[in-house]
Amino acid sequence: MTKTHRYIFKNPEQVDIWLDDLLQSDDWHQEAPLYSQATFFDTFDWRLYRQQSSLQVTTEDSCQALHYRSLRGDLLASLSSSCQPAFTWDLPPGKLRQKLESLIKMRRLLPQVSVTSRQRQLSLLNNNGKIVLRLQLFSDVLVADPRGTKGKIKPHLQIDPVRGYPSAAQRLASRFDADEGLQVADNSPLAEALAAIGRQPTDYSSKLNLELKPSQSAKKALTTILLQLLATLKANLEGTSADLDSEFLHDFRVAVRRTRSALGQLKGILPAAELTPFREDFAWLGTITGPTRDLDVYLLKFNSYRNLLPKHQHQDLDPFHRFLVQHQKMEQKILAAELASPRFIGLLARWQALLERQRKIDARLATAKLPAKQVADQRICKLYKRCLKEGAAITAESPAEALHELRKACKKLRYLLEFFQTLYPAKAMKDLITALKVLQDNLGDFQDYQVHGEAMLSFGMLMAENQQAPPATLLAMGTLAGSLLHQQQQTREEFHHRFKSFCRPRNQQLFQKLFGSTGRMRAVGQ
Repeated sequence: MTKTHRYIFKNPEQVDIWLDDLLQSDDWHQEAPLYSQATFFDTFDWRLYRQQSSLQVTTEDSCQALHYRSLRGDLLASLSSSCQPAFTWDLPPGKLRQKLESLIKMRRLLPQVSVTSRQRQLSLLNNNGKIVLRLQLFSDVLVADPRGTKGKIKPHLQIDPVRGYPSAAQRLASRFDADEGLQVADNSPLAEALAAIGRQPTDYSSKLNLELKPSQSAKKALTTILLQLLATLKANLEGTSADLDSEFLHDFRVAVRRTRSALGQLKGILPAAELTPFREDFAWLGTITGPTRDLDVYLLKFNSYRNLLPKHQHQDLDPFHRFLVQHQKMEQKILAAELASPRFIGLLARWQALLERQRKIDARLATAKLPAKQVADQRICKLYKRCLKEGAAITAESPAEALHELRKACKKLRYLLEFFQTLYPAKAMKDLITALKVLQDNLGDFQDYQVHGEAMLSFGMLMAENQQAPPATLLAMGTLAGSLLHQQQQTREEFHHRFKSFCRPRNQQLFQKLFGSTGRMRAVGQ
């Protein structure tokens, strides 16, 4: 990693005078000025920034390069490339791709902000005429985002050390630290550029960011929850319609499911008659988004599923991959049309209006007037007991449907915990949600293996009817279906251990302490 030092000019009009003084002080070589552009890329949910890093695509004199840096500007990896980054699998194998893959996974890299400037590069030479550091000075700095918002930032400079000569850069940094005309750049280059156009990094997260208060009414808490879920749904609408990456639809569907769960688990707070048509509309949203999401998941898991087969059968699945891509595009086109339909547009407008109206009027229903924490205690306690009861009743002879019902109950419990987590101690809630997630992962895998194994057989029959698959592909798909159903059985065998861990005495005591849960259930195997 190459450590850099950045400084901002306090008075932009003094840049040329300052530079003249610098050139006279040491043996500097100055290159001809050029105009450069740096575009910062990140995922929609800021996965790079959240890991204290950034990706820049720089263009200088028609030469383009990708620079992966820490937020301070330290260079972590780079690559000369004439292509705009999109997904990590578009990049050639190497250090840059490896670093990005672990952070952004399936997400698309999107341009967040571009910075154009007049750039002057200076090189400091030692007595032997060797370059010991480079200094870059940026002036006439203009900022713009893809939507056309524009701004400016002050001239600034950056010290880039040369390998083998770290002391030269440190001496110059100490000198600049004492220069009254300069100030150390506290913010990252990306944060400065975003601030110039009035944006904040991490302005989107799929996680709920609610600041509920225990004493506020249940009605106020619920409308706050539903409004944030609506904002999440809207934020992901454009990316879902354009199919920018699979996570837009994922987050869109999670917002829909959370909304439906809130309406189902928090009854008696908002007028039931007003909510009835919306229950139907949000169920419709779940239905129309399902086929595309299912195909997204098949494609996301395709490589891991292919690895379940012997290596000599890997290529036999290529026609199946083409089949999935083709049908995903077909379903995506249908989904985009539905999301542009009068029904959907009207749903958003009516739902927003209802929530805004309910937020402004006083609570009328008895439950709506209760403190939010009291209602949360009751509903979480009730659902938690249901999960314990359903899980304890599952035996080796129980049908798969019993595990599917428990999975749905656990998901509803998880949503309630996430809705109201700011009403309780943060660490305790984190521990409970983590314990629940371990059980959910097992139940989710059990469901996926069954659905996907059965889907392999259905897809195979459809491809055979349409003459889209040679015998080797159908054989490989049959083998894969068997492997997935075998994995399902292994997952089921792990269930009792996972459930026993979830309802161990420590977790039950924590639930009782936080939510007033009584009547402990015995875990499986106790």
